[in-house]
Amino acid sequence: MALKSRLLTPEDYYFLLRTRSLDEFLGYLTTTAYGPLLSGWDWHGPEAEKDFSRRLHGDLAQAYLKVQRGLQARERRFIGILARRLVAENLKVVLRVLHHKLPPDQAATLLSPLDGLTPLDFGELLHQGSIQGLTDFLAPTPWGPPLARGLPRYLKEGNLFPLEMSLDLWVYQGIRQGIEDLSGADRRLAGALLAILADITNLDWLVRFKELYGFSGEEIYQYLLEAGRFQKPRDRRRLAFAPDLDAMVAELPPQPYGKMLVGADKVAEVERRLQDFWLKSLTKVLSLPLFQIGLPVVYLFLKELEVADLITMMTGLRLNLTADRIQPYLHGKAAGQIHV
Repeated sequence: MALKSRLLTPEDYYFLLRTRSLDEFLGYLTTTAYGPLLSGWDWHGPEAEKDFSRRLHGDLAQAYLKVQRGLQARERRFIGILARRLVAENLKVVLRVLHHKLPPDQAATLLSPLDGLTPLDFGELLHQGSIQGLTDFLAPTPWGPPLARGLPRYLKEGNLFPLEMSLDLWVYQGIRQGIEDLSGADRRLAGALLAILADITNLDWLVRFKELYGFSGEEIYQYLLEAGRFQKPRDRRRLAFAPDLDAMVAELPPQPYGKMLVGADKVAEVERRLQDFWLKSLTKVLSLPLFQIGLPVVYLFLKELEVADLITMMTGLRLNLTADRIQPYLHGKAAGQIHV
């Protein structure tokens, strides 16, 4: 697959970061692979940033579909399982809309267009009236059980967090099971890559739950993924019950995470180092002999980083931030600097 041409180049990043206005930024972006996406769009309206995000995430969804079309049935199914991460994010939006009783028609603009990626009709979901109604409506679908698991705590506490985490845990469990259906070589290499993603996700959640939300060790433990380097319950429990960030880092295996996170005393710094490691892990896969599922999986993850970076750059421009202020918020070296 000619995936290289679908990502921004290092030169694109260089010039985008040095644009001085929204007109310059989006004008340059129209000369890239994003040109058709932005064609005819008036970006001067008050909802420009929100619409830009929707367009980019819709383009990401289409990237998943394009990748699937070039694969055999087994690999195509696995890409569909990965795409559940996008569907889960839209379902979280629906949960928030129902929870806050927002008008469905206005709230529809908050959703990413996932046409062709899922049979779910999100417009219909927005009209279910309540989260109980949504859970009942989705009961016959694969999304029903994870919502049902989080529903009792939501009804008791009035907090969306258990529902959202139940969706995330189910999605990652599905990815782990999907890897087992791949052929031998694909399973080993894709499994190693997704194990790193699980590790990074666990560490990110650990730090957030501990430092930002003040969760108890027991609650943190219940929300961690049984995957990657933390499959054993005792390993997850030691991390969950560590009294602070330094103690948590001390419990990590020295390579790669312990050494990597030494001295990271803020949540943002931990996240930055983890994202840098994720990008390096993706590029390492590209240096290996190509395997059928590896290249498209890496491309899709790089595409996700690129979408996040473009949204960050646009937000920075709207806030009149200079390139040196925006750069630290991009993903490491930026996804566009990797040639696929």
